Amino acid sequence: MRVSKAIFIFIYLFFSFCNAQELPGEKYYQFSLDFKTTYENDTVAIVLYNPLSCPLRINLFSDYLKENQVIDDTLKFVIHENSEKIFKAYKRNLVKEKVNFSSVIISLGDENKKITPTNLALPFPQGKMYRIMQSDNGSFSHDSDYSRYAIDFNMKTGDTVTSADDGFVVGVIKDYEFGKEDRQWIPYANYITLYHPHSGIFTQYVHLKKGGSLVKVGDAVKRNQPIGLSGATGFVSGEHLHFNVLVPDKNMTLKSVPFTFENNISSKSLKKNMKMTNLKIR
Repeated sequence: MRVSKAIFIFIYLFFSFCNAQELPGEKYYQFSLDFKTTYENDTVAIVLYNPLSCPLRINLFSDYLKENQVIDDTLKFVIHENSEKIFKAYKRNLVKEKVNFSSVIISLGDENKKITPTNLALPFPQGKMYRIMQSDNGSFSHDSDYSRYAIDFNMKTGDTVTSADDGFVVGVIKDYEFGKEDRQWIPYANYITLYHPHSGIFTQYVHLKKGGSLVKVGDAVKRNQPIGLSGATGFVSGEHLHFNVLVPDKNMTLKSVPFTFENNISSKSLKKNMKMTNLKIR
């Protein structure tokens, strides 16, 4: 009887583990955009509303509209925070069902906004100490333009994550549950994106636990304010917080950049296994 029970427990745990490692069946997005295209009375109208407290860059393309000379090429818009953009074009005899866009690219920020360097607070409560698991240009996952200058702290699941500066919440993903050391899992991390208008930068707090966001899109946050709970979702080798500073890039995305913490501690000076507490390196 004991053997049978042990085998049952083993099988249950084995299949539970396997199921936990399957890629999520649904993909979540950190914000939504109000976007409407209509064709009425021989007029193509596009209405875009940016609900975020940061600028958005939007590229729209339609083969059908280009073939019918409604647009010359890709429509490019920068929509300022919490504002609306309307595009209208008059053209007769279009097929209403074909008036749509085959390509829609939406990116945070305005690449023409001046970036003002600023010192940031550590992304965890003062008095806490954490070891650096991966620094800039780390070979595990800090090897792309999007993550090159990020810093990983060995925070445990459920540890408090705090805002590095005053700003606004412009992105939240909170519903993923698992992670794995497999690059296929890169799109399946929970995270929070903040925009800091006084400096023009974005900060991201990645791999949060399921339901680990303490804020929602549209919230204003203060420096050192608790915003989330650390975890191990997405592409991970273990539980930790991935902290990244980003600025708009001309290639319709964001790119990771070097930054400084308080006391002028450069992110580029931080190395694996260093311990940080109260903004000091030990």
